[in-house]
Amino acid sequence: MATFYDLYMDGVLDVIYVQKNITNTKQKYIMKAFRNELEYDTNFIKVIVVTGLSNERVPTINGTLYNRKVTFGTNLPGPKIGYNTWSQEGQYRTGVCAQLPQSAYFALQLPYSIFGLDRTPNFVDTLTVGLSGYSKSWTQIIPNSQIVLIPAPPNDPSEWRAQLFVTPSKVILKSVFVLTAIIVIIIGCVTYLHWKERNDRQYIIEIDEQTYVKL
Repeated sequence: MATFYDLYMDGVLDVIYVQKNITNTKQKYIMKAFRNELEYDTNFIKVIVVTGLSNERVPTINGTLYNRKVTFGTNLPGPKIGYNTWSQEGQYRTGVCAQLPQSAYFALQLPYSIFGLDRTPNFVDTLTVGLSGYSKSWTQIIPNSQIVLIPAPPNDPSEWRAQLFVTPSKVILKSVFVLTAIIVIIIGCVTYLHWKERNDRQYIIEIDEQTYVKL
């Protein structure tokens, strides 16, 4: 028995499985996990639609600017999630799925919806969520992001909210490293040239003073 799950919340699906061991005529079930360590850099978006229900027993966080609760309910079965974007080849790409489409007991399915965007670094043009005959779209979604949608109240899409959590890809981290190295090199060159110009100016001043004294 096995199922996919994103253990490290990085958009790469790992595997959780149950292993059956027989020792001394006894059966023992052990839950294990397999981490997907393939070296590739692709983009994704992960979407989870929650119920938006509040619980009075959940404590309220008293922040400096606002007060809020830390939970928005559990994942909701049945909402339709779709996206539209352009690929690197200039082709229009779309994808649609349903969150938790099965209601059977012990159904092995992901509690969220994940879309693979291949190596397309472009923004996702639109992300649409439909629930109970209502729908709402969000535009310009950042790739490699995890989106939590709170459709509350269900009959008023204008009040639906979205929270975005971004997972930087390896390309972004490498770009930041290269950019930092270039900035350090430029600062070093500017500092050296400034020091050299200052020494040359001081040398010229000393030569002028010596020439003036001789005259």
